[in-house]
Amino acid sequence: MVFALSSCRQDEASPIKNVKAGPKLLRSEIGGGACTNYTYFYNNEQKSLGNVFTKQVLVAFSNGLSADEEARVVEQYNFVAGVNGHISTNSALLHNIELVDGLNCQQVELAMEALAKDPNIAYVAPYFLSGDGLLGISNEAIVTVVEGQATALEALATAYKAEVMMPLSGQTYLLRVDKNSDGNALQLANYLKSQAGIAHAEPDFLVSLEVPVVKPVSERKNRPGLIR
Repeated sequence: MVFALSSCRQDEASPIKNVKAGPKLLRSEIGGGACTNYTYFYNNEQKSLGNVFTKQVLVAFSNGLSADEEARVVEQYNFVAGVNGHISTNSALLHNIELVDGLNCQQVELAMEALAKDPNIAYVAPYFLSGDGLLGISNEAIVTVVEGQATALEALATAYKAEVMMPLSGQTYLLRVDKNSDGNALQLANYLKSQAGIAHAEPDFLVSLEVPVVKPVSERKNRPGLIR
């Protein structure tokens, strides 16, 4: 299942008041090595997603926050340029968090780790470039089990700190994860793919036709309080 995503662009973000992390800090934490190349399985064939997209990630906030409180949460991070729309899945409201220009894929992975540590954020996941658009990793996965293996799926989900939400049809179920799970929906699907009793597993992708553009260095402006 794939969600189509349209978004409302927010061009101006509020100044950062309490800086938690910025590009310079992220850069200082990066070690050697190449960026991670991500894959998933479709019809038992491995498909490449490539490296994480460097201009946008997905975030679900903890329950009970107002829109103003959510905005203040992300304004604390120097690598965040603003909020760029949202989409509802079956179990969460996911927000597009646009990132500042100039980050590489390793820095984006560190940025996601920093966001996931925030008690006001419930889920963080990447986007990937796909043709002329983006594929985002929602908080849900679609899993088909071998007939009679629903109980085994429940056990696997519990061990992964995921939840079997509901059956979709026949032997196919919808599962959800959050930041306390052992991985995001892509990682859950890839884990389940190799488990006994599982016939098929894939993340429930979000499709966005709007791709944030990286400005040339000469056109970039520092935001107030931004660490460079």
